[in-house]
Amino acid sequence: MSDANLVGSSDLEYVDQVYLITFRSGALLPMVDSDVTHVILEKKNYVHSAFRLAAMIKKEKIDVIHASLFASMTIAALASLITPVKVIWHFHSHEYDIPLKSRLAFRWLARLAGVKKILFVNRELMAHFCFLDFPKEKQVVLYNHSELVPVSASAGTSDKIVHIGYLGRVVDLKRVAYLVDLARYLTEQKKFHGFQIHVVGDGDARDKIMTQVEQAGLAKYFVFHGFQSDVQAYYSRFDLFVNPSSEECLCMSMIDAGIMGLPVVAFDVGGNNEIVINDQTGYIVSDKDGFFSRCFELIQDSEKRKQYGEAAKYHCKEQFGKDRHLAELRQLHEAFL
Repeated sequence: MSDANLVGSSDLEYVDQVYLITFRSGALLPMVDSDVTHVILEKKNYVHSAFRLAAMIKKEKIDVIHASLFASMTIAALASLITPVKVIWHFHSHEYDIPLKSRLAFRWLARLAGVKKILFVNRELMAHFCFLDFPKEKQVVLYNHSELVPVSASAGTSDKIVHIGYLGRVVDLKRVAYLVDLARYLTEQKKFHGFQIHVVGDGDARDKIMTQVEQAGLAKYFVFHGFQSDVQAYYSRFDLFVNPSSEECLCMSMIDAGIMGLPVVAFDVGGNNEIVINDQTGYIVSDKDGFFSRCFELIQDSEKRKQYGEAAKYHCKEQFGKDRHLAELRQLHEAFL
């Protein structure tokens, strides 16, 4: 949806119409830009859907299909066998349990003439999918882009408290419980009390973590904001952004934090080390002790936070900014037109 909105609302001479094709309606659809036409494609099975998509391609004279997720990629590739269309596959997440028949199908589909490019949102994800043996000449990294407006490095709030922010799902694999341990580390080992941890997001682990906070006597150090739609306002409150997650692909909240001028401390998983330049825009850590010590280092040093935040803003704007993303999309699309 983000790419459809970006291309649809931009003044690109090669674009006459952008369609967002989904299999069902959803909560995010009200966010579809008015310049984008939303179409729901009936999905009984892949072959049936491919014929319906091919009919739409012919009727609307669609030149390029930009497909995300396995079902969409399969249907788009099959449609290219029925009617001429250029297909771009776009991988946004890891897949760990792909059945053998699906692996074989994807290896074959990837070699179709109609499948022109296979995009990955970071280098780590492209390496992860090496087991599918995609044609190397078709593979390209295309980073996601931030929707936020870059600003000067965040000064956080005007009080003397250091505000530590986490924004994302509150589920077990995100290890938000590490933030309870961080608060304990700061208050007990470092005898430091001038901080507040903000958890913005929701998930099935939230109640459990809130109970842990209460039982540890750390409630005054935490604010649980729940799910919020205006995330830019929350980044503006933070002095430091942290991500304790055990699994990531390309973390949009870390990119947004960088765009907003915040240093980030995160674990070395997924594409985190492509977002954070270690010891320049924040820290990439390998273990819990390193996570705690690097957080405390930045909590104590406001000048380093400012320095890293400015570097993060520049790096994230250059790598993950809207203008760069649109330019790369345009280059991809125009190559096939």
